[in-house]
Amino acid sequence: MIYRMFSLGAMALALFVVGAPAFAAKDADEAMHDGKVVSITSSKLVMTNKGSKDDKEHTHTLATEVKVTLDGKTCKAEELRAGLKIRVTTKTNDPKVATQIEAIDKNETFANTHDGKVVSITSNKLMMTNKDGKEHSHSVSAETKVTCDGKVCKTSDLKAGMKIRVTTKKTDEGVAIGIEAIDKDSGFAQRS
Repeated sequence: MIYRMFSLGAMALALFVVGAPAFAAKDADEAMHDGKVVSITSSKLVMTNKGSKDDKEHTHTLATEVKVTLDGKTCKAEELRAGLKIRVTTKTNDPKVATQIEAIDKNETFANTHDGKVVSITSNKLMMTNKDGKEHSHSVSAETKVTCDGKVCKTSDLKAGMKIRVTTKKTDEGVAIGIEAIDKDSGFAQRS
């Protein structure tokens, strides 16, 4: 009996050790960017990037197994319409192919995104409150994209009390991959 328990424990440990790098690699192999739909078919997406002042368009080919959602519900690419806010996931080694498209219409934010206020921030940790005032933290790194009023800034530019929108990894909500801060701007929703 002890031998069986040890064997199951050893197998579980082996799966964890072997599987953990695969999960980490998945996040490292993906890149995300936000924008708006210009046009979309079952095989091609034309979009503008969030914060693009000149509304410059770019195109993505849709992966064969592309995952498409609208307000968190699975849908077909052709169901998305021009003007919808989208978050596109691509492979870092092939940024022209979209592997996932998250669109929002009635929802305020994308999945893995939440709003709150800065409590404190260091080079590797963000303490924030959520909409209900409850404190929680996220780890940050040199790869975390930080903007203030739509312009690239540093974590040291963020001040206690600033309104922020944090985007986390899909596989680890404790890791911030993006922090959008509002200082003089009136809100997140007005920016495309």
